[in-house]
Amino acid sequence: MNKIKWLIALSSLFIATISTAHFHYKISATATLQANAKKQLTAINLSWLHDKTVSDLMLKSGQSMEQLASGIANDLVDLDNFTQLKFNGRRVVTGRVTQYQLVKIKDQMKFSFTLPLKSPLFIQGGRLSIAHTDPGASASIFYHSANSIELGNTFESHCKKSVQSIQGFEVGDAPEAVQISCRK
Repeated sequence: MNKIKWLIALSSLFIATISTAHFHYKISATATLQANAKKQLTAINLSWLHDKTVSDLMLKSGQSMEQLASGIANDLVDLDNFTQLKFNGRRVVTGRVTQYQLVKIKDQMKFSFTLPLKSPLFIQGGRLSIAHTDPGASASIFYHSANSIELGNTFESHCKKSVQSIQGFEVGDAPEAVQISCRK
């Protein structure tokens, strides 16, 4: 069974004894845009800090950090990376997660990874949106503020960033949308 699904199943059993509510957890996110020499967006470096409950379940799983990280990266492929990128309303196709790492920060687990685009993209003169959803309806991924988004040297002079809360979001849906608007 996939590692994330196993952790969710285990935690669901634990929570079911306490409550009849569906197990739900939060992830605090950061993102950094990556560009090539042609000033095209090529990837987004993402970091997800898992809440204490899920972090504790990960630590108690009996798996090494490398095994957990590899399992998470593999599960992201099956779950469309929990990430929907759009440029001017059109879906941006991404590749397989690369350069991933899982580290413990105090009592929380932080999973950092690179999400490459299938093809480089000029975002100048348009709008890039980033939203995170969980098809399993267990995780909600939050940026909390625009300070959690790094535009990088290539985009910082002509792009503006914002994080917009989505009112009335359902569990599994994106609670926020990142908007990056760039002038030419």
